[in-house]
Amino acid sequence: QVMRNMLQALDYMHENKVVHRDLKPENLILASKNNDYDLRIADFGLASFVKDGELLKLRCGSPGYVAPEILEDIGYNESSDIFSAGVILYVLLTGRPVFRGYNINEILVKNKKCEIEYPAKYWSKISEKAKDLVSKMLEKDPKDRITTKDALNHSWFNQSEAEIND
Repeated sequence: QVMRNMLQALDYMHENKVVHRDLKPENLILASKNNDYDLRIADFGLASFVKDGELLKLRCGSPGYVAPEILEDIGYNESSDIFSAGVILYVLLTGRPVFRGYNINEILVKNKKCEIEYPAKYWSKISEKAKDLVSKMLEKDPKDRITTKDALNHSWFNQSEAEIND
């Protein structure tokens, strides 16, 4: 439910041509004391509007969450937010960062290379549908990365309670 809500918010933002550019857990706020999935995206200090076909150039974002295309200085669009959301999903599922290092530079190098591992120690009890969604959100090439709409229609969101608990 948390991911569905975040992706719905991102879909709304992207339909209105807003790119957040700094999605990370610290920028997600729980909106209600009554549940742990009603969230809001916060801190739009780095957000920008993007026109159709336009690519943004400002290098920004947080180490470990930033999309590789931002670090490569090749230009980016709304798809960079999907990558960051994929990192958040990976962390929610495993409790582990995607890109690990002893300092920010190590993390940024791994982040830029986008070499993602799925250690069995953390992924063996996570469904193939969840892993499939994460891998599509963390696709290095933004042209191949899943969109918010396609992510919301992914089979992981459309499974029964019994499938989720398997």
